[in-house]
Amino acid sequence: MKQILIADKILIGKELVKNKAVIINEDKIIDVIDAFESEITHIPAKIFPSGSILMPAFIDTHTHLASYGLSLTKPNLNNFKSKKDVIDYSKEYIKNFERDIYIFLGYDESKWTDENEITKEDLDKISKEKPIIFRRICGHKAVLNSKALEIVKNIQGVDFKTGIALEYLPLNIYEIFKPTIEEIKDGILKAQEIAINLGIKSIIDITNIESFKAYQELKREGKLKLRVGIVLYEKYFEYIKKVGLEYNFGDDNLKFLGIKIFLDGSVGAGTADKLLKTNEELEVILKDCQNHNVQLLAHAIGQNAINQFINIFEKVVKNNYLRHRIEHFEFPYYEDIKRVSRLNIYVSMQPNFVALWGGFDNMYAKKLPLEVLKRCNPYRTIFNENINFAFGSDCMPLDPFLGIKGAVHHFLENERIDLNLSLYLYSTAGAKFLFMEDKIGKIERGYYSDLIVIDEKNLNLIETCF
Repeated sequence: MKQILIADKILIGKELVKNKAVIINEDKIIDVIDAFESEITHIPAKIFPSGSILMPAFIDTHTHLASYGLSLTKPNLNNFKSKKDVIDYSKEYIKNFERDIYIFLGYDESKWTDENEITKEDLDKISKEKPIIFRRICGHKAVLNSKALEIVKNIQGVDFKTGIALEYLPLNIYEIFKPTIEEIKDGILKAQEIAINLGIKSIIDITNIESFKAYQELKREGKLKLRVGIVLYEKYFEYIKKVGLEYNFGDDNLKFLGIKIFLDGSVGAGTADKLLKTNEELEVILKDCQNHNVQLLAHAIGQNAINQFINIFEKVVKNNYLRHRIEHFEFPYYEDIKRVSRLNIYVSMQPNFVALWGGFDNMYAKKLPLEVLKRCNPYRTIFNENINFAFGSDCMPLDPFLGIKGAVHHFLENERIDLNLSLYLYSTAGAKFLFMEDKIGKIERGYYSDLIVIDEKNLNLIETCF
């Protein structure tokens, strides 16, 4: 059934336009007309209040939705303000719930008002008899108690003296301690509802092969409401090559895109300046991706990893038809920004990081030299260089509105971007990352009517129109 949608403003391209209306029919946009014409069309109209913006639904170009869904079944430590509160809560949780292994997620010591480090000894105070793992919010660091350390004796990156595990264990926690397919599906459905209630319609999920299977089952069962692009971790690359899986294989609701590698760690874990691959290793992977038509997503936060990827990319890739990407790109030098533009490397950035940890008295400032801090997430500079870049959340948290606030109110005033551009980067710009720029992300005739209405002043969702 045809319907006219009328809001105070409409996001068309990069601009917020007044006095326009959108005609939709089922799941497609039929036309964009002058608002006054709606009175003579005889089509039912839905009029949204003053201050409303009609825009393409959010596209989150970097999520871990399946993992996030599983985390909804785990105790979360993110909202606690002290180490003491974290320990007290964990003791109480273990007392009340019986588990084979206790995995607590999301701790963020930068929020704590007391000591800001946690070790094996702290977790042993909670319990020495039951295995306990705390994973930091960044996903790059975990802390284990003595009992949990007995289980992971042969896993790399674990300091058995302090109980601190960097990179491999926290990043692969659901590979090491595997959930069932049904548990994964249940988690995806929970996370999907949260995403939709935030105005998100399309995502790229960086995940494992079990979650890819879960998505396929949900699609067959008619339960998948999001449009999902799948990126698998590097460990599956040999399997991908063996079966001949190539980029953009699938349909408008579920498709395969490529693989993700880690070139460095995170600021919070203190590993953002540490290269995780040699130039030779990266070159082999990138050549393999080119030869097998597989997109490569390279996690690179610090300038060392950013520069490494650009150098190898320039050596290997002549035409970026696979749309290889840098994920995060948080502390680039201006020269590297210019090179990324010239080489047409795609970039996915997470403005919620600025909202959470930016500023001159926050976590980034405490962890980084001032010279590096002044290069933090330079959105305006990147936008001005006409780079193919878009926003995502990394599920930290899954909330486009927090990210938009981070971009609009960036602590570096010269790197702030206006609301209209922030909305564009969280919607229209992301369509190219899914190879769907001719189908989603725009309010144009023939596009899917993946539309939302938001409140401009309060930055929250009024309604989904999909």
